[in-house]
Amino acid sequence: MRLAHRLGTLTAVLVPAVLLLAGCAGGAGTSPEVAGEWELVQFTQDGAVVPAPVGGRATLTVADGELSGTSFCNSYSGSYRLDGDAMSVSGLGGTEIGCAPELMDAESAYLAALGAVEQAATADGYLLLGSDDAELRFRPVPEVPASDLAGTRWILETLLDGEVASSTTGLPAVLELADDGTLTASTGCRELTGRWSLEGDVVRVTDVTPADATCDRDVAAQDEQVTAVLSDDFQVAVTEDSLAVTGAGGLGLVYRASG
Repeated sequence: MRLAHRLGTLTAVLVPAVLLLAGCAGGAGTSPEVAGEWELVQFTQDGAVVPAPVGGRATLTVADGELSGTSFCNSYSGSYRLDGDAMSVSGLGGTEIGCAPELMDAESAYLAALGAVEQAATADGYLLLGSDDAELRFRPVPEVPASDLAGTRWILETLLDGEVASSTTGLPAVLELADDGTLTASTGCRELTGRWSLEGDVVRVTDVTPADATCDRDVAAQDEQVTAVLSDDFQVAVTEDSLAVTGAGGLGLVYRASG
């Protein structure tokens, strides 16, 4: 299973979107509703679609003059001003985690385009941010009902690193997100505990603490990946009895609900 979020081509709606942004350049009018949680679905530069990297995702949260999100690898934040349909972004900065070169290249291009935004518009539920040579097209982040996550005992089946999938080893690795906000998990070697909450399709975690344990060599890599993904905020998608968890840098975990 691949958890990478590829940018769709959306060719049929690209031309109307570009024309809409171009038509906004004439002056200030009613400001579009930009507030919300958004996910990038298409990035065009100089009229060409920029391919999405495997194992990364770009998001944008906009509220009260501030914006933040993930930029394929790192988290970022900044501020913006909106005057009619004229928009400017400033003060972009973020974490400095090292990722695969293709993720870092996509991150640099995305943040450069976001920092150069001049106009904003909404159309058919999408948010369009554009400048003279680039356009960013976002859709609302889908909501994941907490009832699909909480109270289920999830068993780890597959580990993902970009396009590479590997099977599990060691003892069964489980994940349980309780209704009271507690997180308990295991890596196949040791236990993890913490707190969780759900925002859109992102699980926000705090105070995740691994138990003191020494893992055998054959399970050490799995322990490291599970701990890395679950110790920071991660994206979730539930399909029937399967839970896909996507962390930073293209690392992912696939769980199956226990019967």
